[in-house]
Amino acid sequence: MKIFEDQNTSEKFDGEELEFFIDDITYIGEVYLDGNLIFQSPDAIDEESLEAEFYNNFTVINDEDESLYERYEDDDLYGVDDWD
Repeated sequence: MKIFEDQNTSEKFDGEELEFFIDDITYIGEVYLDGNLIFQSPDAIDEESLEAEFYNNFTVINDEDESLYERYEDDDLYGVDDWD
């Protein structure tokens, strides 16, 4: 799970797959997280510049392969191995 925070608005976005596109007609750069548009740039000339601009505007808060819930079992949360 990846969590990104927009530095301008403090809005947070979470998801798995980040995609960078340049629209061939309008030449507007678009960044999608799990298919949802989260960033646009009229200044990007290619995907590399769009990616650089995105990371200048967004902070990566979390970049883990699994959520905290998946990492721990219920027993581990309480520190109890057996409920006898």
